[in-house]
Amino acid sequence: MQPLATVERLAARVGEAIETPEEIALAEEVLAEASALVRHYGRAWPDPSTTPAVATAITVAAAARGYLNPAFFSMERSDMATFNRSDENAAGCALTRAEIAALKEYNLNGGITSIGFTNPDRPAPRSGRFVETNWTPVNDGGDKLFPGWY
Repeated sequence: MQPLATVERLAARVGEAIETPEEIALAEEVLAEASALVRHYGRAWPDPSTTPAVATAITVAAAARGYLNPAFFSMERSDMATFNRSDENAAGCALTRAEIAALKEYNLNGGITSIGFTNPDRPAPRSGRFVETNWTPVNDGGDKLFPGWY
């Protein structure tokens, strides 16, 4: 499948020209990875021209993170400066929670979700009081089993 964005859009996002064969290869790879992640969380758009603008923007943003930090460094240090990256920027092309949430609107597969609930009208169990009654004796004279069964 084609990437959801172009190398030219990625170059505009990172603010530098992508011209050498190594840079173009890296740009194409991060665009393919970001497009695969966007399609995974959104929809499998086969044609980039039918992709919503938000999906294309997320693809470019994720690819830019991967292009600017292909080795997943969280910190770089030189003689005069130290550069710390946030966890999101050190994760390469991985999508952020906000980007995944934005793509969920386009996901037609549904998914399984859990909804927690409680019943405030239900009385609390008396687990602190245990009264040993109605135990069935065992024939061999050992411990008693099965409460309430005779």
